[in-house]
Amino acid sequence: MPIQQENVEETLFFSQLLKQTSAIELLKQVLMHSHHAVVITDADRNNGYRIVYANKKFCTHTGYELAELVGNSPAILQGPKSNKRVIAKLSAALERDGFFYGSSINYRKDGSMYPVEWNISAVRNEQGVATHYISMQKDLTNLRRLAEQIQESTTVFKRFYFNATHNQAFVGPEARRFRIKGKSTPDAIELFDETLTELKKNEKLLNGNLRSEAAEELFEDAFFDMGPDDLGAFSSKQQKGPESAEGFWLECPIEEDDVACLLEAVDEVDAEVGLIQANGYSQQRIELIIKLYKELANSLYFCVEFNDGALIIDEVAVCLTQHLSDSDIPIEMLVMFNKDLFVWIKEVFDAKQCDNIYNGETNTIAAGRQLIAMLN
Repeated sequence: MPIQQENVEETLFFSQLLKQTSAIELLKQVLMHSHHAVVITDADRNNGYRIVYANKKFCTHTGYELAELVGNSPAILQGPKSNKRVIAKLSAALERDGFFYGSSINYRKDGSMYPVEWNISAVRNEQGVATHYISMQKDLTNLRRLAEQIQESTTVFKRFYFNATHNQAFVGPEARRFRIKGKSTPDAIELFDETLTELKKNEKLLNGNLRSEAAEELFEDAFFDMGPDDLGAFSSKQQKGPESAEGFWLECPIEEDDVACLLEAVDEVDAEVGLIQANGYSQQRIELIIKLYKELANSLYFCVEFNDGALIIDEVAVCLTQHLSDSDIPIEMLVMFNKDLFVWIKEVFDAKQCDNIYNGETNTIAAGRQLIAMLN
């Protein structure tokens, strides 16, 4: 529908709404009862977009009273750890596009910090000139706490897996003798107890509901930038600077058997995708591809560095399962995703020769999201 026609229709519907209430009352009710923090500023860039209104939710988030906010720039909420690079893009984007979406660290009146996501849009007069900007904001404190909890658990689980497969205290002759007698070594008992504590602490996260429909919005929000260094919510992102395959294998060796299983699954799924590309849709082959993708994801989850890649592979498998009976699955998109996945895994785990082990993961994630978008 043309934008002009769409605007006309929205105006007509809005006019019908105003027959039952005034525009001022409608605006007041929307702003006062919004679940989001809302702040409205003027359009004066030179004076820092001075605040003209903020709803109660915004005042609660920031600790300021409305009277303290009005006339000040939202810059009063910034501090040392605010994302200066993102904020620097704001004015130019607003003047160019009329909207801006981003996230950063805000500071409350008492000096405490909180991660926030904001969506800013221009309010224009009849001549199309921006007179104000309205910003919808979401406090992501709880989400960050969730992400940190996941990261803490991941660290414990990684250590548990490593010790269970490498440490003689777990796999050596003495450990086997202890197990035969129905006992465990002191080190094993301590790590088992710590792992059990983490499992109990994360019961709600680990029961399969994290990727449920009800939690989808919360989970997706975890990937928005909310920190001073353009980091995602998961602190493991801090480790994703460029790293060569040589450096990766020096610091994070993986058992040869695990690598062999990974490469075998990649070769098998690549062959199945090739057969589908050549012969067309086959539900039986799609089912096998789903099974292989889940095996790949499970193998990669043990490697914390590639949890994002494992997640997208798992998502593709779930999405394919939901569309299993659809003969119009976008085969070419599946082929592209599988190609990026194949190249990434082969470079890192087989050839072990690439300048940055995360480049292939990034390409795979992008291709996976495109495939999922096409399927949905």
